[in-house]
Amino acid sequence: MTNTPPRMMTAAISDGPGAPLVLRQVATPQPRPGEVLVKLESCGVCHSDLHLRDGQENLPDDYYPVIFGHEGIGRVVQIGENTPDAPEIGTRVGLPWLYDTCLACKPCRSGWETFCTSQTARGVQRDGAFAEYALSPTAFTIPIPEAIDPIKGAPLLCAGLTAWSALARAETGPRDNVLIIGAGGLGQYAVMIAKARGARVFVVDKDPAKLESAQALGADHVIPAGRDAGTAVKAAGGADVTINFAPSPAVWNTVRDAVNPMSAVVAVAMVHEPVDLSMMWLIDGGHRVLGSSVGTRQDMIEFLDFAARHPLPIDVQTLPLSGVDAALDQLKRGEVTGRLCIDFTL
Repeated sequence: MTNTPPRMMTAAISDGPGAPLVLRQVATPQPRPGEVLVKLESCGVCHSDLHLRDGQENLPDDYYPVIFGHEGIGRVVQIGENTPDAPEIGTRVGLPWLYDTCLACKPCRSGWETFCTSQTARGVQRDGAFAEYALSPTAFTIPIPEAIDPIKGAPLLCAGLTAWSALARAETGPRDNVLIIGAGGLGQYAVMIAKARGARVFVVDKDPAKLESAQALGADHVIPAGRDAGTAVKAAGGADVTINFAPSPAVWNTVRDAVNPMSAVVAVAMVHEPVDLSMMWLIDGGHRVLGSSVGTRQDMIEFLDFAARHPLPIDVQTLPLSGVDAALDQLKRGEVTGRLCIDFTL
């Protein structure tokens, strides 16, 4: 069963590292066997897109030109030939960061496909969802529950999923004290998810507006970032679980001062510089330090089911596709307290 999309589509194109995104007419991709073509309804705008646009991820020259965008939601409009397992035409699906993996290595076979060394990412090795249409391999195409609005739901595919997966990796449970460092979009999702798990939530951030937003979303304690932030967390009960969304090595002192014995520390933010982690601190405290990256297909299925039953009221600002480069500039200036999302009807 197929539909005929237009021969050309509009996409926001990156021609190279540091270059602004420009709108251009390009050929609409054609689905091959094992793929579907999705007509986009929405796509979230993520800090990772900003890092990619500004050249901070050092992509090879042969990746360009490329279409960014990895928080897309749309409906299947065309199915590649000989693809019996494809979702039906009209099915609403998500287009997240993880495009595909090898499916054969140990991480893939054991349910940790986000650590597959052969994975490809949407908006990096594969064109993403800052476009009217995008491809998706059927094995990695996840239906979106109809209860989830495509605008509110788009940021769930990266920001929300990343927060969900990090809390799950730390085995966050009722009565845990959870410290969330960085109260931007990801941190705000983490506040709500941790509260839904029955946790007591501390939030540290340098921005008073973000602390205010975190408190409105249910955070029990909000603490300005600084030299004494970790000590303040410890005095209020200490952290059993710490999730870091702040892209700075300076947060490590806060973590070290805040945690309780046998804590779990989950690194999510992209921090390239080393931190002063003491082996004796690990041994004496029995801590676990983990890395977490986006989420698996199963994580997404479970999270979307949760989100359909527990709407997450993050503020989402909409924009047309033509405004995506300016939206990335907004992120760069720190002017966004919630999430940004392209609405393809605008």
